[in-house]
Amino acid sequence: MRWVSAAMLALASIVPAAALTPVVEFDLNRYYGTWYEIAAIRGFLQSRCARDTRAEYSAAENGAIATRNHCLRADGTAETNEARARPLDPALPSVLKVTAVNFLGIWWYPFGRESIIIALDPEYRWLAAAHPSLRYGRILSREPTLSDEVLKRIASTLADEGFDLCAFVFTPQTGGRDRPAKLCDTVR
Repeated sequence: MRWVSAAMLALASIVPAAALTPVVEFDLNRYYGTWYEIAAIRGFLQSRCARDTRAEYSAAENGAIATRNHCLRADGTAETNEARARPLDPALPSVLKVTAVNFLGIWWYPFGRESIIIALDPEYRWLAAAHPSLRYGRILSREPTLSDEVLKRIASTLADEGFDLCAFVFTPQTGGRDRPAKLCDTVR
């Protein structure tokens, strides 16, 4: 167990982290439902997705949030991943710990990552979630597309938090954008 702790500490020391600013007023009940991925700095699980990526959030056991991500691969086959999330601090539910590691029927949060809601529409029509390493982030919407005006507002928050806007790539969506492109090219 010591070597696992030492390895995790060593890894954490080489990955730069930023102090992201989470949204303060965040209602988990309004977070539940379907969200379409508009643009992302993709993580490992999303790297297999080519288009039509969406996430579904619902209440799960012990106060957790069940997350199901759906997408289509480049060959047209469907991909589905399941994970669990939970607030790190109930007083600040916009800072979540997310894990896709399920072993022996237990969700292993120590092997997960933080997902911090850093931008949120007051009506919960869109949000931006990110990781403090600045190597992962998502722009999500209740609809498969967002206006350029809204994208500029979200991009401003991402830039203020230290993100490279060119690292965010649009996710092709049926009813939305039809091809990948860099966010920075749209919000100039």
